[in-house]
Amino acid sequence: MAVAVIVFSALLTEQASSQDAAHLPAIRPPLSFYGPPGVIDMPSAVMQPDGQASVNIAARDGFWRTTLGFQFAPWLYASYQYSFTKGLVGVDGSGDLYDRGFNLALRLMEEGEIWPSLVLGLNDIAGTGVFASEYLVASKTIQNRFRLTAGIGWGRLGSYNGFNNPLSQLSDSFKEREADTGQGGDFNAGDWFGGPAAFFGGIEWQASEKLTLSAEYSSDAYEREEANTDFEHRSPFNFGLNYRLRPGIDLGLYSLYGSELGIRLSFSANPKSPPFRGGREPAPPPVAVRGNGNVDLAAWGLPSDKLAGRDPTEIRERVDAAFRSQGLELEGFELGATSVRVGFRNKTYDSVPQAIGRASRVLAAILPEAVESFELQPVEFGRPMSLVTVERSDLERLEFAPDRVWSSYVRADIEDAGDAPGFAEFASQAYPDGNFEVRPYIATVFFDPDAPVRADIGLDFGAQYSPTPGLVFSGIYRAKLAGNRAESTRDSTSVLPRVRSDLNLYDKEGSSYLSHLTAEYFFRPGANLFGRTTIGYLERMYGGASAELLWNPISGPLALGVDVNYARQRDFDGGLGFQDYDVITGHASAYYDFGEGYFAQVDAGRYLAEDWGATLTISRDFANGVRVGAFATRTDVSFEDFGEGSFDKGIFFEIPFSWLGGEPSRAGYSSVLRPVLRDGGARLVVRNRLHDVVKDYRDPELRQRWAGFWR
Repeated sequence: MAVAVIVFSALLTEQASSQDAAHLPAIRPPLSFYGPPGVIDMPSAVMQPDGQASVNIAARDGFWRTTLGFQFAPWLYASYQYSFTKGLVGVDGSGDLYDRGFNLALRLMEEGEIWPSLVLGLNDIAGTGVFASEYLVASKTIQNRFRLTAGIGWGRLGSYNGFNNPLSQLSDSFKEREADTGQGGDFNAGDWFGGPAAFFGGIEWQASEKLTLSAEYSSDAYEREEANTDFEHRSPFNFGLNYRLRPGIDLGLYSLYGSELGIRLSFSANPKSPPFRGGREPAPPPVAVRGNGNVDLAAWGLPSDKLAGRDPTEIRERVDAAFRSQGLELEGFELGATSVRVGFRNKTYDSVPQAIGRASRVLAAILPEAVESFELQPVEFGRPMSLVTVERSDLERLEFAPDRVWSSYVRADIEDAGDAPGFAEFASQAYPDGNFEVRPYIATVFFDPDAPVRADIGLDFGAQYSPTPGLVFSGIYRAKLAGNRAESTRDSTSVLPRVRSDLNLYDKEGSSYLSHLTAEYFFRPGANLFGRTTIGYLERMYGGASAELLWNPISGPLALGVDVNYARQRDFDGGLGFQDYDVITGHASAYYDFGEGYFAQVDAGRYLAEDWGATLTISRDFANGVRVGAFATRTDVSFEDFGEGSFDKGIFFEIPFSWLGGEPSRAGYSSVLRPVLRDGGARLVVRNRLHDVVKDYRDPELRQRWAGFWR
């Protein structure tokens, strides 16, 4: 699904924003046959535009590789690759190798007028080690048409015409390199930059706006392939061309090692450049300026005159109807002489500031002119998330100001709503509240060696009912229509309690199943505090009870939380029955916002297999809601007991439908990609974890997305 999203985006978007393009050399930074940016099979010291995501598909006879890449920061490129080599024995003893691994490239120096760019790279980290290598490479652009690249490599990149490792002068530990890859999945940091070294280099020439020609000298001898497959390494020289079919889509053709022909197709998209710039939702109503009776707001379903002297109940009903016309639902309303306090649900906009801005415009159109302060309380699950006060005069003065985004943000007063009094009366249609929906689903499983991609498609039948603020009953039944997930034959060999590795048995015996059926209660125990309790069928594999408490200051970078759960494993058929295995699990969590969209999260505690450890998650969140990140978990389970992969790790992404389609929506698509699903470090999946519910309403996120206030 990640491939489909990036391909779709590449078909609809330009390659990069003009701001990014202005900082790039004229010769484009193509992706390599190996996957990350490079010449052909060798790496280069060139970075992609900041935030760029890519899918790179390369193939030659008996081999293919798919690489998902992401420019996590201007100086850091990360990628995840999955490859197939026919006849190359894998770690499980099979005759073909399905291999997974991570790559990192760290820019040490940016290219200048005289100095080249300099990059330090690691390939096949935490994989089997079959493709493991390290390198230091420099690249220099000449006259905006030529790029020269030269570097030194270790591991696979030190296997052709290698020489004694110069780093052995620092320590004898650099002289040798361990050949055994074991279970795979370990970082094997002791091997980094070890063993023989070799030089590599290349040249690229941008012959036209679309065509780039390249040649390189490779330091990879392909020793393992020559020894075990039909591959022949006749020459260290590779030649290729890269043709840009359209912005975001490149085609590469190659002559490799004097014996092979290769082909590569890449798709690139940038979260900073959505397919539909500016959005396709209806324009907001203009701000109704007091004293100006010429604004006709009938097209937005709003009155063209202020409701001065009207009954407060009538005013509330008019506000309720106007909110619904803007995709909002009124929960509470208290009108004073010069201020109004409003609680509302946002069911339409993925940007909270956009919902706040729409609510402000409605109030400016309806309320008597004496009302100056709009106190807005966005509500989730019946509980206020924050309190944003907007002055009416600021709305009137800043609507057309050049600096309206920043000026309106600094003039808004953003506070926590934990101590705010409850509303004396709720809007007539606020509670009880319920809905029923039917929507399609696709459930994928990647990296099963028998079939690298398996998927089921079907329909989700979901219902939700909230009789009173904070209390939510909900459930989803998932009905499979077609798919091949049940065809997996790889049974678990885990020596740990099989808390996740029996997933294929759930696919076989319960292809249609009760996804969840829960009762949840949300509460605010105090300022900056949030609470949740959940009981029922929590997820596909477990039922039980969960409790969570979160401390999240309105404006600080740090949030802390704790959760405790009792979980019992459900029957494989996905019905109402349970198996014998149960466990108490829980974690203490810390969340930190580094600014500019970079986040870190640490969860430490007890996991489903009764192992103890911690998970580190690093992510980048864009102002339009796109999120990309990676995680790794280490527990007291040994690498041997964990099995293939050594420890739990993976990457994830979240893409709002509003980014893909340009229309407001709070829905989206998210996915987690793991090299292998095992039992160590497995965590219970509980819906509506508090930090995910709360963070969009706190000041760091509101500031990042405040441009939506005027949309």
